[in-house]
Amino acid sequence: MKCEEIEIYLSGYLDRELTQQQVQFVELHLTDCAICSDVLDELKLAKEATRELEMQQPTLQEWNSMETTILEKGTRSIGWLVLIVWAVVTVGYGAFQFATSPTEPLFEKILVFGLFLGFGLIFLSVLFERLRERQHDRYRGVIR
Repeated sequence: MKCEEIEIYLSGYLDRELTQQQVQFVELHLTDCAICSDVLDELKLAKEATRELEMQQPTLQEWNSMETTILEKGTRSIGWLVLIVWAVVTVGYGAFQFATSPTEPLFEKILVFGLFLGFGLIFLSVLFERLRERQHDRYRGVIR
């Protein structure tokens, strides 16, 4: 095997994630190739160096400061509400104009009505499911 092919497997070899056949190919190549052996040694050193690093956990105050503020949450909610109301009013007005237009054929009106009804029912079913799941969210009170 070529060095480029072996280098793909070196990380998996180091983490013991390869199949028996892949391990044999890598080990056979490593006995003959000093370059790939050096690359494997560098990977081992990097793995050990990262293993010795300590991750500092943020304090509760730091976690809380990462959360969005009440103002940000409120404005985002109001923005979504305004957007949804605008969309409903715009679509409703357009649907009313379309339905009362004497120039549009009845068949087209029925097709468009069915399309909007289908999307509306799907939207409502997803909305009700999300609201129902929100009441029973297991992770709602979890503090990070």
